[in-house]
Amino acid sequence: MYIPGTTVWYNVKSIERSLAFYTEQLGFELVFHDKEGGMALVNTNTKDCSIGFSEAESVIPSTSSTVFDVENMDKAVETLKQKGVSFIGDIETIPDYGKFATFADPDGNSLMLSEMQGATE
Repeated sequence: MYIPGTTVWYNVKSIERSLAFYTEQLGFELVFHDKEGGMALVNTNTKDCSIGFSEAESVIPSTSSTVFDVENMDKAVETLKQKGVSFIGDIETIPDYGKFATFADPDGNSLMLSEMQGATE
């Protein structure tokens, strides 16, 4: 019934501001942009995972995190900080499990990086 892949969809105040964040700061690829309709879609660097946006007058940020796996947490956090991404708190480590770092998009939607123990070994 289901096919591989997932799309997360967010309401945002400004498509242009969101696209700049997701493409320029996070490095995702723009695949669709309907300026008149106020919609856009980016492919993430995660296989078969996209994020869509609908422009809305009122936005309630999602507190559920979209999580992106990384090979090296310290390097990923440093790279994104150099591109202007602000993280919420420090890198969290859960012993024998993994490392996590949380940040938000311009509308306050929660995003997270994850480096699972043993994932790159």
